[in-house]
Amino acid sequence: MKIGSYSIYDQLSNYMNQDISTISQLQNELSSGKKFSKNSDDVISVISAMDYNMELSQDNRYKSGIDSATTLLSDASTAMSSTLDALNNAKEVALEGLNGTAGSSDRAAMAQQVYQIRDELLGFANTKTADGQSVFAGLKTNVSAFDPSTYDYNGDSNVMNANISGSQLLPANVPGSTAFAYTLGGPVTAQQAGGTTVTYSMASYPPPAGDTTINVQITDSGGNVLDKFSFSNFMQLTGLLGDALNSNNTMRINALLTPFDDAIGQATSVSADIGARQNRLTAQENSIENDTLNAQSLLSNVQDDDLAATTTQLAKYQAILQSIRETTATSVSQSLLDFLK
Repeated sequence: MKIGSYSIYDQLSNYMNQDISTISQLQNELSSGKKFSKNSDDVISVISAMDYNMELSQDNRYKSGIDSATTLLSDASTAMSSTLDALNNAKEVALEGLNGTAGSSDRAAMAQQVYQIRDELLGFANTKTADGQSVFAGLKTNVSAFDPSTYDYNGDSNVMNANISGSQLLPANVPGSTAFAYTLGGPVTAQQAGGTTVTYSMASYPPPAGDTTINVQITDSGGNVLDKFSFSNFMQLTGLLGDALNSNNTMRINALLTPFDDAIGQATSVSADIGARQNRLTAQENSIENDTLNAQSLLSNVQDDDLAATTTQLAKYQAILQSIRETTATSVSQSLLDFLK
């Protein structure tokens, strides 16, 4: 009889210890909000949680790249839109300058308008981000893209690539040698009134990377050179127009119309390309956001505790513990009575 009582007591003690351990675990889950507090609690869930956390960390890196690229391209888009307006305005002034009713004083006044447009173009070309990085200087983001005195390009032709997903790289910037200049595929000639010929050419084809110098030569019907000049970017082009207006040189003004058309075409192409990149960034950002929400949901299912269910379980095991304690007390009391007998 005594052996049986001790056996019952040991069994009840084991039940009680198991129940106390379960209650302790449930209380930890309630306080932490997690299903496990250490890796050994649920190895499979821990591994799954690690995978989901790695995915979320990777998504955050992609988001960071997308955010940086979005900022650069947004600043570039704004600058190029203004650049297009300025180039169109300059061309309109050039056409006004070719009007037969315009005199030298009129053209001198127009020249001041054009110089102002040139300065505006310089401002757009030297656009900086909120943290002071040059948008159009290639990888040389710590310098102004174009020299404010000579208007020469100070940047390089390199492109920053943003990692937006896996092995997907997207160019996050546009070098100034592309955004504010253009190149030719070969020499171009145009006939002007009066029998003159204008030739637009470059030193070599294809030109070396970064070389955007356009050479312009005006010849008469006999091949004699009447005028020649060159420019490397939109600011220098616009400055030449201002000088031509100021000196009442209608022959040069006329020769500059074609370069302005090419400049407007280049700016339009760059703007369209930037817009396409922005659309791609938006689509990729939405895709990553969906992936992030899915990973967060799966992670929550794996590691986050169901507080309502855990509270119910805790109450259940606390009731069981109370019952075991009462049974144990009764068993001990009965054993003592048996012993006294």
